[in-house]
Amino acid sequence: MGIMNNFKQAVTELTGQEEQAAESRGRDQSAQASANLRNRDKNDVVDFDSDELSVDVGRAEPESSPVSSGVAGFSQSLDLAVSKASSSSTNSTVIAAGTVIDGNVSSSEDLLVYGVVNGDVLNARKLVIHGEVAGSINAVDISLVDSIIAGNVVAQNSTEMTKDSCILGDLTTQNVVVNGKVKGNIEARGSGIFKKESIVLGNISVGTIVIEGGAKMRGFVTTTADDKEVDEDLFPVK
Repeated sequence: MGIMNNFKQAVTELTGQEEQAAESRGRDQSAQASANLRNRDKNDVVDFDSDELSVDVGRAEPESSPVSSGVAGFSQSLDLAVSKASSSSTNSTVIAAGTVIDGNVSSSEDLLVYGVVNGDVLNARKLVIHGEVAGSINAVDISLVDSIIAGNVVAQNSTEMTKDSCILGDLTTQNVVVNGKVKGNIEARGSGIFKKESIVLGNISVGTIVIEGGAKMRGFVTTTADDKEVDEDLFPVK
């Protein structure tokens, strides 16, 4: 029994010594880590200046990865696209195909009509119609593409018509290019160009006129360049 007691006591003492040694090693490692952290922080110097902020790091920075470079490039491209979009000051309103509006439409910006408007379309800046309007239209510039207008058309600057467009009403504008059908009078203070597909049933009054072969007209044609009356004395007397 004496031998067993001596053996147990030796084991107990040995175990206690190992635990104390482990605790001592843990404390040493923690102290060393704290010292390394303090030394690393000492190497990072941040200098504040009234004009700029500079950071001097005493250790080498890792090179940028392909992923970070790609993200930076994408960010620059996105900023450029946003910048271009922001630089455009023109806003457009679109009346989509299949849309039917019963009532007048007024817009101070560009307007694109692909649907049907049962009413007047007024005050647009640039008006492009691919659909139908049962009413008068008024804009700064008007383009009629495969459209039908049942009403009078007034444009401050210019009016253009494709061959599949039709106006059932009078047209008043500064300059006009007609390649469609007009059943009504046309008054253009500037130039009037009538393409070969144009058909006009009504009187035409323009400053200057160009008529392509094939154009069909039924009505009086008057040119008013310089608003000067033609002197009948220029013609010989029979």
